[in-house]
Amino acid sequence: MRNLLQRVGFRVIIHDHYFGKEEKDPVWIARCGREGWIVFSGDKSIERVPENRQAVIDAKCKVLFFKDTNSRSEEWAAAVIVGRQRILQIIEANNGPFFITIDKQARSHISSVRFAGDGGPKPPQPVAPKPSDEPMPVAQPTMPEPEITPEQGKLFT
Repeated sequence: MRNLLQRVGFRVIIHDHYFGKEEKDPVWIARCGREGWIVFSGDKSIERVPENRQAVIDAKCKVLFFKDTNSRSEEWAAAVIVGRQRILQIIEANNGPFFITIDKQARSHISSVRFAGDGGPKPPQPVAPKPSDEPMPVAQPTMPEPEITPEQGKLFT
């Protein structure tokens, strides 16, 4: 999966290159938060186990789960590649902590965001008008001409 994602431009950091296989989840989750790394995992205990969930909240991590762990890595890489624009949009538009699920069968491949702690949408950035921007003229609404209908009695004469 790493090679496929790297070939389309993802920078992939492998857990085992930085941590031992037996490293406690809260330890590596904290590091991901400090480094600003996005977590991709099939281990849903990250969201369900209170210590892991709290580690995500404390580190303000952005965690993406694969819906199942029985599928081949090529299928998940394909789902990430197809959904990458939506994934990047969610990552850029929202503060962590949050969890989303990637589904290889879904129409959009990406679930709704489940915010945790104080995660949520980022506040909108004010857009300063450019000096060359001139106000757009406002179109004046026009009233339609009243429809004239014959009186009831004149219909049958």
